[in-house]
Amino acid sequence: MSKVSRRQFIATGAAAAGAAMLTTPRWAYASKEASMEQYGGFRVGIQSNVLSGYSPELEPMLDNIAELGLHWVEFANWHYEVTDDPDRIAEVQGLLEARNIQMDAYFLGEIDSNGDELRRTFEFARQNGVSVLVGQPNEETFPILHELVQEFDIKVGIHNYGPNHRFDLVEDLIKAAAPWDWRIGYCFDTGHTMRAGEEPVDAVRRLGSRLYGLHLREHAVVSRDPQPPESIVGEGAMDLEALCVALRDVGFSGPLSFEVYYNPQQPMEPMRQSLANFAEAAQATA
Repeated sequence: MSKVSRRQFIATGAAAAGAAMLTTPRWAYASKEASMEQYGGFRVGIQSNVLSGYSPELEPMLDNIAELGLHWVEFANWHYEVTDDPDRIAEVQGLLEARNIQMDAYFLGEIDSNGDELRRTFEFARQNGVSVLVGQPNEETFPILHELVQEFDIKVGIHNYGPNHRFDLVEDLIKAAAPWDWRIGYCFDTGHTMRAGEEPVDAVRRLGSRLYGLHLREHAVVSRDPQPPESIVGEGAMDLEALCVALRDVGFSGPLSFEVYYNPQQPMEPMRQSLANFAEAAQATA
């Protein structure tokens, strides 16, 4: 009989759990507590954009998230637009509750300096239980955010984007957040920092206690030039166990959202393998 590695065992279990989920009543999905135990204490979810090409409609996308056994989602704004319509908010919250999923973070993309719209966005975030708003503020936006994060006690995570973006390097994030209220911090994308030629583990340690969100993705190598190909998380150039240790060392407790673009048109199996690899690394370092 061939020997089965721990990684193969976990991956097989994750695939079996995903298959079972298709026939399991929604109320029977595993608890959030069990999920956190599976992932070494981290609040593991998904960035909804990963599923855009596979399941662009809201309800099928949420079914896919539940199939993966995940309980947290960071919505991209094109999946669920900012609204002050109480019926729409109640509708989406009902869809989430039926699948035991929580909207933990919200991705805005570019954050402009329209004060009225920003206030509307923070009200929307509060009504949906969002802990972190993610995006790329411009210079004029920071003073407005400074006031709103204090008023609403909702964090903002500046998102890095790698080469040729104003938030390219880790130092760009640190300099941008430094003058403002402590609730303005970072949502760190491990893949973009690899594309920028920086090591994710070192970046986490530099970002420290103002790290409020994580987008977990991986590339085959750390390289700025040439740009590296995507990989399954745990199978590229990132030291996944060292990353887990670094996250714990800086006290990270925010949403950890997977973004795996290894095969965007068929993302489920790469996601399952990535989740299994992360579970192995997180448990090994817990």
